[in-house]
Amino acid sequence: MKKTFALLMATTMFAPAAFAAEITPYVGLGIVLDKAGTTAKRVKFNENAINIMNPETFEEAFVANAGSDMDFDMAFAGEITAGIKYGNVRGELEVAIRSASEDDYEIFNGLLAGTIPAELETSTSVQHNSYMANVYYDFAISDSNWTPYIGAGIGFGTYKQKAKVDIDIDDAVLAGLLGDPLTAAIAKKIPVGEQTVADDTLTEFEWQVGLGATYSFNEDWALDIGYRFNSSTVEEEFVYAHEVKIGARYLF
Repeated sequence: MKKTFALLMATTMFAPAAFAAEITPYVGLGIVLDKAGTTAKRVKFNENAINIMNPETFEEAFVANAGSDMDFDMAFAGEITAGIKYGNVRGELEVAIRSASEDDYEIFNGLLAGTIPAELETSTSVQHNSYMANVYYDFAISDSNWTPYIGAGIGFGTYKQKAKVDIDIDDAVLAGLLGDPLTAAIAKKIPVGEQTVADDTLTEFEWQVGLGATYSFNEDWALDIGYRFNSSTVEEEFVYAHEVKIGARYLF
């Protein structure tokens, strides 16, 4: 009876330690190649809305989210993660910093009011920071350093969106060297240069799914290579990003 009681006490004392030993904290850093997209549109220029003698009407001529489809350039992003691994399951917190922008896009090239030669271009940029809680499942492979995984996450993102328009008129026209003095006087009333059409910062719910694989160099260090699809709805527009990441993970 005494032996049985002693064995029971030993099991009770060491069971929590055995359980705790299976929980492995880790931190990670990653570089992400990001290709973003959205159903939102470029700025549209409505020439009929302007009065060439009244510069204030130019503000009404530029309409956000009413032009053609945007096409963001490929960009790099960064992330930092911290989590715990228990068996084949990982829980993780992630902070990612992204940006998306497109090259200047021509929205007008011709004669304003039939007399002023002008070129108008627009560009849009988005600074996107996300804060996610992720869950992953690791598929252990016997006698291999590679561990494939799948996962998903939810959280929120902040989106700082800025749409700009640049109005360019030939300096010779502004100086009156081309055309008559009246044309030059009218041209000088046009707000030449860059102006901001939209500048908003929004916070929205977002989600992501992904898959990948880790390569363990040893018990402490691992390489993480993966793909994920990140998405949100911002002002009723679908926003998404296809991302390929490579990172390093340190397990404590």
